[in-house]
Amino acid sequence: MIQTWFKIFFRNSKKNWLNILVNILGLTLGFAGLLIVLLYLNDEQSYNKTNPNKEDVYRVVHKMASGDIWSTSTNIEGPTYKEEIPEVESFYLCNSWYSDGLIKVKGKDIFTQGILQGEPNFFDFFPFDVVEGSAESFKKTRNNIAISEKLAKQFFGKESAIGKTINFYKRDFIITTVYKIEGKHYVMPKVVFQYKKQPEGHWGNFSNNLFVKLSKGTEAKTFNEKVKDVWHKHSVLPSAKNMSITPEEFTQKYGTTAYLEKIGDIRLHTKSNDAGPEGKGNYQLIVILISLSILLIIISCVNFINLSIASATQRAKEVGVKKTLGLSKASLVRQYTLEIVTQSIVAFLLSLILVELVLPSFNDFMKKDISILQFGLLSQLTLVAIVVSVVIGSIPAFYLSRFKSVEVLKGNISRSKQGIFARNIMLGLQFLISGFFLTGSIIINKQVNYMMNKDLGFNGDQIVMISFNKFDNRYKNYLLAKQELVKHPNIEAVTSNSFIIGGGSASSTNFSYKDVSIQSNSNALDHNYLDVMNVDIVAGRGLQDDIASDTIKNVLINETLASALGIADNPIGKKVDAGFGGPDNDGKNLQVVGVVKDHHTRGLVNKIPPTFYMHWNSFDWMRGNLWKIQVKIKPNNIQETLEFIEDYWKQNVEQGYPFNPEFVDKRFAKTYKKYEKQQTIFFILTSVVILVSLLGLFALATLTIQQRLKEVAIRKTLGASIKEIMYQLIKSFLKITLIASVILIPVAYYFMQNWLENFTYRIEMPLLPYIITPIVLIVLVFIVVGIKAYYATKVDLIKYLKFE
Repeated sequence: MIQTWFKIFFRNSKKNWLNILVNILGLTLGFAGLLIVLLYLNDEQSYNKTNPNKEDVYRVVHKMASGDIWSTSTNIEGPTYKEEIPEVESFYLCNSWYSDGLIKVKGKDIFTQGILQGEPNFFDFFPFDVVEGSAESFKKTRNNIAISEKLAKQFFGKESAIGKTINFYKRDFIITTVYKIEGKHYVMPKVVFQYKKQPEGHWGNFSNNLFVKLSKGTEAKTFNEKVKDVWHKHSVLPSAKNMSITPEEFTQKYGTTAYLEKIGDIRLHTKSNDAGPEGKGNYQLIVILISLSILLIIISCVNFINLSIASATQRAKEVGVKKTLGLSKASLVRQYTLEIVTQSIVAFLLSLILVELVLPSFNDFMKKDISILQFGLLSQLTLVAIVVSVVIGSIPAFYLSRFKSVEVLKGNISRSKQGIFARNIMLGLQFLISGFFLTGSIIINKQVNYMMNKDLGFNGDQIVMISFNKFDNRYKNYLLAKQELVKHPNIEAVTSNSFIIGGGSASSTNFSYKDVSIQSNSNALDHNYLDVMNVDIVAGRGLQDDIASDTIKNVLINETLASALGIADNPIGKKVDAGFGGPDNDGKNLQVVGVVKDHHTRGLVNKIPPTFYMHWNSFDWMRGNLWKIQVKIKPNNIQETLEFIEDYWKQNVEQGYPFNPEFVDKRFAKTYKKYEKQQTIFFILTSVVILVSLLGLFALATLTIQQRLKEVAIRKTLGASIKEIMYQLIKSFLKITLIASVILIPVAYYFMQNWLENFTYRIEMPLLPYIITPIVLIVLVFIVVGIKAYYATKVDLIKYLKFE
């Protein structure tokens, strides 16, 4: 029995090799796409999975009155929550970024990255495996330090690291703990050290990450309600009283809402722009990839079912004979389903090979280190493949098994309207999915090109950004570097600012004019910064180095802030107040001397924020936000100029530190890098889907036209022209294409409009893709089906009419 089945299966496969090839190729690509996406998703979801506290530890984030979500907290919140909210068992405060620096080990300076500063109870929240020492000993004094196992081997080789002394940031530390990190986490530092003392702060200074551990069974919603009461008591009431306004007015203008994010959800689902030092996952991309891979599977399955149903008529007599010989309907279903499942298994095995070949390139493209050897996921996908195989196998199997012996042995099955209708539905769905991919690809391409070519309001060409690594004397070193570097003939200017283009150091505060107050970004800069970056002044003037008040009380504001304060018509000379100050400058009665044209700094996804600009000397403490300088160089001899800058930097500014120059325009381009990846992936998937569709269409056209060759012979005998015959063969395909194109328009519009709404600055929904897509589909149908139809007109009349 089995031997007979294999013979029949082999002969049918040999006879219909094109169908088999298209079926296996389509499913192979579908399974491979789904597997790669699931491997990517599994990697992103693995963050914090091995943390035993993942259900009880939360990060505190804040929604500001402006609608922005800040991932940082005030230093005073943790102790207050612990004291006033019983559900808070403990809290942990740490920097929101990794530091790096030179660590002195045995008299030798070693540049080390991944240094995290925080409170002593780090291991209570991130209980990494301790391989030497203990987590408790780390807590005893603030000069104790913990390092990773890998770093301990780098520092001390086979020697024990415990008890050794290392030095950095002008502090001596004793190593008490060596830990090993398994899996992926919110933080994965190489070095963990402690603040010199518990950080102090006030309710308006958001500077560090705050984590709270809640008692078992506590709901985040319950905690959030209690936090509101704490904020009202300690922030709203005192602040409203100081400003002589009601608490309701203060809440409306400056209200801040604190709420919790479970640590396991931060990587993919945080609403802030910061998911921690290890970065933020691209959840939108994952959703898109999963959706598109499912569509690819669907179109492959549709292809499979369509071709199987279309070729069913070639096996109708085989079914009739088997039924006549007494084979049951259930047996027929099992046999034909098994044939398709066998093809699906082959496709699944080929997809594993394809993924293994493609994965290195995918890892390089996505900056990942994913392995296919994830047996749990492979087992799940194997189950999915079996279920899909059974489903797509049972449909044509049931269709075949319902053939009536009398009809098929008479040869009437080829005229089954039911079979033609099912085939047309499947073909229409295929065109619909292909059209969606094509339309989406065009729209994504237009949006990304718009982002790449939009006027940003500044010019970052030939401007190199250089980072400071050391904390000490940054502003002094900057002034010295500015004086020396411009002596090189290829260096036009050196400048600096605090609000870094492309992301980096940032500061914000309340900024007010009369009774209007706005949360504004503050950007400290040098006199020549706006000129170097080609940022226009639209009213008034810029800050000048020969006017003393420009380094004390004079400020610039951007167009957005001028409009928000209600002074856009006449801003020059207005007296404004900043929410921060210092011993040298109270931030009151600042005078607006110029309005800066709005320009993008953080990408095109977010709005241009209200921003005011002051000189570095206006507030001495702002110099602590100097992290990078900008050097404008001439386009000739770029490499030689960079080598000159590097030599100067390493010899005079930061000995022993790496030198990593970065062009400003390339740095800004990183803000839309993930959308370029979406563009690339969508293009690849679109190409694959269209390829699979065309192969399916070619195979289906071959079968359909082959069934109508006798009709073609008769029409040709009766005098029909080649054009008339071709039209009769093509028109059913064209009709299906047109219907699918009409259905496509609202479907594609809905999904692509939702995608475009992710961008603050975006294109209007273009009309062209909805015109191009049907035209492309029709042209492809004409080409693919037309070729087969043309060859059909060359049919040998005698061969098909000799028995009529």
